[in-house]
Amino acid sequence: MIPLVSVSERERISHVLRRLSLGAHPTVVAGLPDVDAALARALDLSPPPATVPLGTPPTAVDAQRPIEIVGTIGWWLDQMRTPDRMVEERLVWFWHDHFATSIAKVRVPYLMAQQHATIRAHATGSFSDLLHAIAKDPAMLLYLDGVTNAVGSINENFGRECLELFTLGIGGGYTQQDVVEASRAFSGWAIHIPGRPSARLGDLGVAPWQSTMIRRRHDQGTKQLLGSAGAFDLDGAIDVILSRPATARFIAGKLHRELVGLDADDATAQRLGRAFRRDWSIMGLVEAIVDDPAFTSDAAVRARVRTPVEKLVGILQAAGNPPLDLTSVTRPGVGGDPARRSAAGVASALRSIGFIPFVPPNVGGFAGGAGLLGPHQLVHTIDLLQALSTPPPVPDDPADLLARFGLFDVSRATRDVVGRERDPGRRFALVALSPEFAVT
Repeated sequence: MIPLVSVSERERISHVLRRLSLGAHPTVVAGLPDVDAALARALDLSPPPATVPLGTPPTAVDAQRPIEIVGTIGWWLDQMRTPDRMVEERLVWFWHDHFATSIAKVRVPYLMAQQHATIRAHATGSFSDLLHAIAKDPAMLLYLDGVTNAVGSINENFGRECLELFTLGIGGGYTQQDVVEASRAFSGWAIHIPGRPSARLGDLGVAPWQSTMIRRRHDQGTKQLLGSAGAFDLDGAIDVILSRPATARFIAGKLHRELVGLDADDATAQRLGRAFRRDWSIMGLVEAIVDDPAFTSDAAVRARVRTPVEKLVGILQAAGNPPLDLTSVTRPGVGGDPARRSAAGVASALRSIGFIPFVPPNVGGFAGGAGLLGPHQLVHTIDLLQALSTPPPVPDDPADLLARFGLFDVSRATRDVVGRERDPGRRFALVALSPEFAVT
């Protein structure tokens, strides 16, 4: 997507933070002198990491309602808004989308929060460690039917998606037989679910809501996977998949597209893949991507369509980060209560657009790109403004208001439209609906 106007230094600074976090962070942008300072600030992981509020493990599978996932969603949105560990929030979202898992099938909010904690723990670390952990994650085992995958009754769901979506990618050199062999290696895993027959796993020392491999349910035969032969179990199969150059190239190319907004050319993809495969350092890959001139090039600025979650975070930040209590939608209350009405409006808007965290439309993750620029999606930006239960403070100067949204280089038409509007609330909404805010 071609920038609407030439790119100033202030816009490029904002671009760095928009890409390496999930918001505009206007107060941070205002204090940064140049792009190098913006890069250092966005990549800073020295503040202490956030701790996911898991709560008390439920005593039975029906002890929690799926709607209670809104508590974790609200907590995560608060993390996205904070200026601490910016790149971590971008990467947590990236891996959440990459390893898409939905509460609609898993049904247990505790397991979704537990998976989120796993992703967060590995988001800036080793991709190898993250992949090994996700393959055994209870929510993933439920979502892609890993708990039904047993010797004599092999379920290929996770094996197929692991190769097609999580590692090698379409055209990555695997065959249908590799899907079968990987699935055999992945067989035998179960989850200790209180109140279910699997609760007997507690006698083996498996904690509630944790997973384990049951040897008698595992296919212990020799597998022929991606040209390698062996009696691979889950970890062994994952190591074989990681040994293939296509895995590193696929992940590196996908992260490049996420951060730069443009596809890497073949030489860049090869270079990034080779470096990534040496140690699977996620931050090493991020740093290699942002060190490339393409990351801050004119072509990269506004080359990505802003997702509804990024819009919501940007709107909240532009309004001064007012509180948003999503849990109020789960509690009885008076319909006229502004906070509850605000939360319900946001939830309805995200649901309509198909962009509720922890509820991806399918295992392929959330929609992106030009598909988010349709009339339906753009209209629902207005609904996201319901996140503001009270009128936000709106600067009189249009440039100051645009800066609150992280926008500096805008078209004359946008500046004129915003400048002519006298009503503060409508002026704020016009910026949220501007072409420049639709992209990032």
